[in-house]
Amino acid sequence: MPSPPLHLNGMKVLFDQVVPVSPIQLISNCTHNHRLSHRHEPAIQKDHEPPYEDLVPPEHNLENSSTHRQRLSQSNLWQLQRHFFEHQGVNAWDKGTVPHYITSNPFIANAYGKVIYGFLQDWYGANQSSNKSPPAPTQPVYIIELGAGSGRFAYHFLKKFFEFFDRSPLSTIPVKYVLTDFSDRNLDFWRSHPSLQPYFDQGLLDIAHFDLARDQQLTLEHSGERLTADTLETPLVVFANYVFDSIPQDLFSIRQGQLHETLVTVSSELELDDEPDLNTPHLLDRLEISYDDQPITPTGYYRDPAFNAVLAHYQNTIDNTSILLPITALRCLRNLRKLAGDRLLFLTGDKGHSRESDLLNQRPPSLVPHGNCFSLTVNYHAIGQYVSNQGGQVLQTPQRPSSLNILGFLFGHPPNGYGSTRLAYDEAIANHGPDDFYTLKKAVETHFEDFTLRQLLAYLRLSGWDSKIFLDSYPALQSKLGSVSDDLRAELYDAARQLSATHYPIGETRNLAFHLGCLLYDIGYHSKALAYFQQALDQIGPTPDLHLRIALCHYRLRQLKPALKWINQTLELEPTHTRARAIRTKIQKKIRRNKSQGPMATQ
Repeated sequence: MPSPPLHLNGMKVLFDQVVPVSPIQLISNCTHNHRLSHRHEPAIQKDHEPPYEDLVPPEHNLENSSTHRQRLSQSNLWQLQRHFFEHQGVNAWDKGTVPHYITSNPFIANAYGKVIYGFLQDWYGANQSSNKSPPAPTQPVYIIELGAGSGRFAYHFLKKFFEFFDRSPLSTIPVKYVLTDFSDRNLDFWRSHPSLQPYFDQGLLDIAHFDLARDQQLTLEHSGERLTADTLETPLVVFANYVFDSIPQDLFSIRQGQLHETLVTVSSELELDDEPDLNTPHLLDRLEISYDDQPITPTGYYRDPAFNAVLAHYQNTIDNTSILLPITALRCLRNLRKLAGDRLLFLTGDKGHSRESDLLNQRPPSLVPHGNCFSLTVNYHAIGQYVSNQGGQVLQTPQRPSSLNILGFLFGHPPNGYGSTRLAYDEAIANHGPDDFYTLKKAVETHFEDFTLRQLLAYLRLSGWDSKIFLDSYPALQSKLGSVSDDLRAELYDAARQLSATHYPIGETRNLAFHLGCLLYDIGYHSKALAYFQQALDQIGPTPDLHLRIALCHYRLRQLKPALKWINQTLELEPTHTRARAIRTKIQKKIRRNKSQGPMATQ
């Protein structure tokens, strides 16, 4: 049964017709050749559902071929997605190709920390009837982050959480954070990142290779511990931020009370001698796609009756709409429930719908491009329906989010119930949450020039010392440094220390240490500024402007010989640098004058 037209970025795509598709319009399948999968493996564990036993084998040739009428989740497009993240590593985020700020800043990390503390209170806090606390577990309470990417969220969480947890009544409870990803390049990045080393050394952090699409257990690299359903003794916490929108989903439609699966067909018109390069968008440019709706019954569609129950619910309650089902997310959640023995808090933030009314009258979804990868909206309502059907609890905000939907899924029966977890979620997520903060941030950042210096400092303090907000506001902040009191200078120096301690560099173009050095130089903290400029030099290497700044610090500190050395290096990098030439002349004159006054006058 044909489906209605799909509109993607202004282009009308008719179902049951083959039409050219650009990289930003592709939402479906691609054919497979030997380069399509780095690991030559399907994206989903084969034994979960029968259709995954029929994936196109890796040896299948791409030229002049097509794959016909497959489920969206079986599409080898997801192999392209895996290839991108597997081979890009941290480069997927350092230039802003893949969005990550909204789920990787100090504010959201602090909010998650408060919810986790509530979870620990429910399991290990004082019993309401006896006023006695259960004994602290001998095994850590593990916090597993799925698809941890650059590791920036983890760093912010570790810093914010342990700042207050170590001073809390629950500080005797061992807690260990576990960074996970399927990309070996990301694991390599974490292993060598200097900001993470103290947490590795203290035993508060570990890493594991974990593919959420298929793995059901994990082995920690540093401790060697193997976490399985048989070995895990403590309740489990899992984070998944900006993850579910990038993993395989299935597509359905409901028309006049009948449930349909939306199947996809993709063709290629490549020449026989062409070999696709998965690192460029050209392969996607040459694909053609068509869609076909086929009536189905929910019973028996998936092997797991719990997933079929979600489909049956939709067939019985809504009509005339298209629905994405986050099938890989559901399987992942099922596996983690088993691992945790149904003692689980799953906290997830993404762009998605959590209300059934938001699913009404929906067209088939369009792809949101991020370079050579993409994302799709998450149907959180389907996950919530599954959780409720399985006896779990759903935490969600009463208001519709503007940019980021953060939900909690709870399983298990702690001694006091989940009252503290719910209270913490309401306070840290629903009432004063990351989505509200981000909404205000977008409005505030267009008016930095209207803020006073103290107002800018207050905003940075409220953000949890967010380095991106500092860098965005830096031009406005710098313009207000003309006459600063001693008290305010001291506050600015403290702000620089806080910003530096909170920052987690991943190689972005704007260097925080350089800008902190400029700030402290402008308020007369020349020796402190010099330390930040040296740090910037270690991070970004020599540049004329950076060498000039180092020279000026030495000059202000009356260290003329080092100043001359650095100004000469500036001119070696840029011989025509007018300001550097003028400053060198000034330094040379001072050195000559000091020499004439005696050997002690020149440093």
